Amino acid sequence: MPSGCSRPLWCVVLVCALSASAGAEMLQAPEPPPSPSPSPIPSPSPSVAPTEGSEEPIVVRDHRTVRSYPANLGHNVVEVWRKPSLMPFLIGGGVTALSFLGDDAVIDYFDSHPAETWGKVGKFLGTGVVAVAASTAVFGIAQYANGDRFKAAAYDMSQAVVVNFFYTLLIKETVRRERPDHSDQLAFPSGHASNAFACATVWTVQYGWKGAVPGYLAASFIAGSRLAAKKHRLSDVVAGATLGTVIGLSVARWDAKPSSKPVHGRPQAFVAPTTGPDGSGFGLRVSVIY
Repeated sequence: MPSGCSRPLWCVVLVCALSASAGAEMLQAPEPPPSPSPSPIPSPSPSVAPTEGSEEPIVVRDHRTVRSYPANLGHNVVEVWRKPSLMPFLIGGGVTALSFLGDDAVIDYFDSHPAETWGKVGKFLGTGVVAVAASTAVFGIAQYANGDRFKAAAYDMSQAVVVNFFYTLLIKETVRRERPDHSDQLAFPSGHASNAFACATVWTVQYGWKGAVPGYLAASFIAGSRLAAKKHRLSDVVAGATLGTVIGLSVARWDAKPSSKPVHGRPQAFVAPTTGPDGSGFGLRVSVIY
């Protein structure tokens, strides 16, 4: 494709590429589990007092617990490869392949239209350190905050950042694509883009369009800044957006699943006055229900 394409054309190409990657995959977002409340947001079901003679587990919880955090990381690494991720991967992979055609034109555009401030701001916001710090802070706040959706999104965000770091680094070291500024060979995919889109996706799953609009706008800003900073080509950014979105969806999908071993509520003890077997005497009866 000629390198002299006009500015509006390539602005449209960039926005469409990122939007197609994210938007198509969002359609694959898992449906939240049924809940007795009208809210569609997956969250741990509250414990219910058991009744005598009940044979079925009475509490079904999702995987979002601090105790299960390490195990969930392992599951979420594997969850990326489950069948629901296939279609988003195929769509994102196709858009990434097409974006290779625009790599040189985008580089030429930012050579003739420098945007250093955009590049510097996006570099700071999308770094792994900032992503980890932000997700850790939000996760900590969520433990004391009200609102199941906020807690679920904060938990998923912290998991998605870790899983995304693993896969992004693995692919970078495997592909070894040189950056446009020749600083190293870790260009593909963009870690800033994958981080930003992974975080945006988990908030979108919980809040719908109210989370998608600010989330994906911020993610697109960060991803585009890597082009302005000449650290990535268009295909690096689109690949990162695809990877991050798929990881965000898979993390939210796994964490929202009911536990594989539904459990009863906490053991409860009841104390009541009673008499002996023959009706004589007086005492207390202690009953423990599991």
